[in-house]
Amino acid sequence: MVNLLIQALTLISGLVVNFVIPGLYGLEAYGEFIKVNVLVFLFQKLLDIINEQLLASVEPEYILVTSLFMAILIFLLFSGLSLLTDLGNPLLLSVMLLSSACLLSLFGLRLYRWIVWYLVLFLGVFFTALFVSHQNIWSLSIAEILSLTNLIPCLLALVALFTHGAKLPFGKQLRSTLWQVITLLPRMISITLFFNLFTNILPYILSKILPVRELGLFRVIVSIIQSATSLFPINVRAVFVSFISGGQRQDQYRIIMSIALMYFALVGLFGYFVSWLFPKYSGYLVLLPCLPVLYWTVVTERYLIASGFQRRIVAINVSLGCLAVVCMIFFVQGLEAAKVFYALGFSTYLLTLHLLCRPGIQLPVIFWVAILSPLSIVMANVSLICGILYMCSLLIIATWTLRLRLADFRKLRF
Repeated sequence: MVNLLIQALTLISGLVVNFVIPGLYGLEAYGEFIKVNVLVFLFQKLLDIINEQLLASVEPEYILVTSLFMAILIFLLFSGLSLLTDLGNPLLLSVMLLSSACLLSLFGLRLYRWIVWYLVLFLGVFFTALFVSHQNIWSLSIAEILSLTNLIPCLLALVALFTHGAKLPFGKQLRSTLWQVITLLPRMISITLFFNLFTNILPYILSKILPVRELGLFRVIVSIIQSATSLFPINVRAVFVSFISGGQRQDQYRIIMSIALMYFALVGLFGYFVSWLFPKYSGYLVLLPCLPVLYWTVVTERYLIASGFQRRIVAINVSLGCLAVVCMIFFVQGLEAAKVFYALGFSTYLLTLHLLCRPGIQLPVIFWVAILSPLSIVMANVSLICGILYMCSLLIIATWTLRLRLADFRKLRF
């Protein structure tokens, strides 16, 4: 129940930030904000993605300090580059880095109830800051609202962490932690390279070629798809922690993948129903077929890391990442191309992970799920029926091919 509440609050937090702000300030103002601060989100997401691997390699009580060391290194890199050119708001980056470190440590120590309080306070501060700003009580920019929204919950989180198990390393432990940061950072950056390219580098490249309104629209569209990990009732970090523990890992992986396939197929069908009822919102839901692919990719990557396939994942990230950068530069020249490229990228990554690591799901299933996803997006310009048929086929795969049964739900250990 607590995990479900965390997922609901995480989803709401992401949606209000990515939809309330564009709704109140307009797509142009939001697009201008993204254009100015796109590298802030790049550096923050870089830390968020690479730090998650600490759950598998650092003792829970030292995750906070280790992730803060990572944050300091990333902030110093940002500050050094800022001397050459304007990269965005450094205060916003600093509080977002702190927020990322605190949340990760709360998950590492399994302080799930404190995560609930953190997210409740996050939403409370966000809406209070919006109210104060729009009532002209205190004029706040978008960056200032987001800074306050991240900073105040972090103060609560720090108190909770240091009173519930987080420790400061001393002596040999301090030297060991610093050395761990130095040695882990290159591997952690490379193991998350592909996700960083598509969540951060792609918007940065688009910020140079798209009008601010289209840039804001792309950010909103992608935010819907990236919320896949929050839409699912079980938190991805909780899944990762369970994989690391090793108990019935392969069985848990099969169950979570089949449940996710059915779940996101139903979410996709509901999304198409909304598009039919409200055609003016259909443009925001064009990437719906990416939902199951993105979630399967995230869970598969975490499962393989927990299973000891780090070197293969690094090789896949580096090779596909280099290819993706070339394609971004030479082939992504507009909003429509960016949508298709985004879908193709995650489908290719999912296919490659399964081809080279063979985590257990039948390859014909992976080919069907991955290849038909971008095809459904391309065909959406002709008719939504292709997307609807795709989602219906996923329901058949989940129940017939993957043999999802009611008893599987009771086997979950998250």
